[in-house]
Amino acid sequence: MARITKSNKEVSVLIRSGHAVSDHGGSSGFNTKGNSIGLSIDDKEDEESEETEDVDEEEIDLEDTLIGSLIDEDELVSRKPKCPEFNEECDMKNPQFRIGMKFRDFKQFKEVVKNYGIKNRYVMAFKPNSKKRCKAICKRGCPFYLWASSTMKDGSTIQIKSGKLEHECSKDQHNRHVNVDWIARNYLEQFRVDPSWKISGIIQVVKTNQEVQISRLKAYRAKSITLRCDEGKFQCMYVYLAPLREGFLAGCKQIISVDGCFLKGLYGGQLISVVGIDANDCIYPVT
Repeated sequence: MARITKSNKEVSVLIRSGHAVSDHGGSSGFNTKGNSIGLSIDDKEDEESEETEDVDEEEIDLEDTLIGSLIDEDELVSRKPKCPEFNEECDMKNPQFRIGMKFRDFKQFKEVVKNYGIKNRYVMAFKPNSKKRCKAICKRGCPFYLWASSTMKDGSTIQIKSGKLEHECSKDQHNRHVNVDWIARNYLEQFRVDPSWKISGIIQVVKTNQEVQISRLKAYRAKSITLRCDEGKFQCMYVYLAPLREGFLAGCKQIISVDGCFLKGLYGGQLISVVGIDANDCIYPVT
């Protein structure tokens, strides 16, 4: 960069008179456009610095754009909608529906809707549907509904395509979904533990757990179904006593000995028994 050795006053005088200070202390005149020849180096350096700043700004803008694009891609990946699959082992006790949730088939979907109605004390119904679509509604006529149909990729998989997931009606104390089969299936272990479970106890347990009042006839029929299902059935057995006896006698060594042990405890003494040796060189008592 050019150095100016004159004082500020001399430089201003020279510039007003049409001269500029050179690097050696001399002066040079202005060109026809009014630009100083002596200050052209500074102008070039200023232009180069401005170009450098422009390049730096462009690089910064490019980096910001790349970073922004990466952030946008991450946000798009994180915002990508996921379709959850219903887990029968974990979610059947307290079903929660979401748009896009998938089910194994229509049978599972209807069973889940019924369990949802039992858990939340709503009576659900199914409108006339076909093999490819099903609509679940609230029996009381509130806006709640679930519209499910088979997916395009897999005809057997069912997916909730649309629905309104909030009820606007009151809950019901008499739920028809708590039927005889449902009671027998869900309380099977209790019936196995206590086959003499009283009818009044069944009614009270169902009322406490599901907040639903059932009749004595329904409780009795559920108990009868459970006890019939729990009974064992004889199918077959193998009778191999004769071959076992013949094989034992054929392989048994004809050796009889006496084996004894000392008793320690309240009654002391020595216990002696007659034993034999079988084909595996193991002793067995001879009775």
